[in-house]
Amino acid sequence: MLYSLMHGNLLAAARFNALGLLAAILLVWAYLAWTYGRVTGRQIRSWQHHRWAAVVTLSLVAVWFVVRNIPFPPFSALHV
Repeated sequence: MLYSLMHGNLLAAARFNALGLLAAILLVWAYLAWTYGRVTGRQIRSWQHHRWAAVVTLSLVAVWFVVRNIPFPPFSALHV
């Protein structure tokens, strides 16, 4: 996924790992919000400051881990 992302191929990156691509986008967003807050001297609230962010993130990773390893269609298309 990272190789495809670094070469600008978003569809291939999503094909290899859609949740990883979403995580990369959210991490870039969090970093940009933190950087903007440091430059302006204000605290910028972002997605990771919400109460349920950690629980939702861990739940999504657990569900993705199970769903992409189910061996029959349509779930088998998620496994590369």
